Amino acid sequence: MMKKVSLIFLLFFILFSCKETTRPKGEDLKTAWQRYWTYKKEGYFEKSFYYENVSISKQTSLEKYIKNRKRSGVHIIDFEFIEIGKEGSGPMGSTPIKMRLVTNWPPLLNIKGHNNRVILDYWIKKGGQWYHLIPGLTGYW
Repeated sequence: MMKKVSLIFLLFFILFSCKETTRPKGEDLKTAWQRYWTYKKEGYFEKSFYYENVSISKQTSLEKYIKNRKRSGVHIIDFEFIEIGKEGSGPMGSTPIKMRLVTNWPPLLNIKGHNNRVILDYWIKKGGQWYHLIPGLTGYW
């Protein structure tokens, strides 16, 4: 009887302690973009990971992604949607979103104020879902 109660308790614990690792189906690009940047701003990297192209391409693990984000020292202060560009016109057939991004970057130089810039943020659609492309030194991931 005690084993049965313990097993039931364990199952409830597992069910209610699991983190959300999936995304809503059918998100449009602007909704996916908004959620991704909100997660990044709030520091919910375990959620923003599932909006990254690297999450489905297996180029990095969730643990490594979170560690790299925390280690970078870059904090999102604010972001603003400007417009969606022409679908397929970006790197790897991605769709650009023109946005304003305000960060503390570069975080190590002790510069007063924030870095406020307009950038193109690239998104690619795979399997009916939109994924963010991470810019790198040699391309997008």
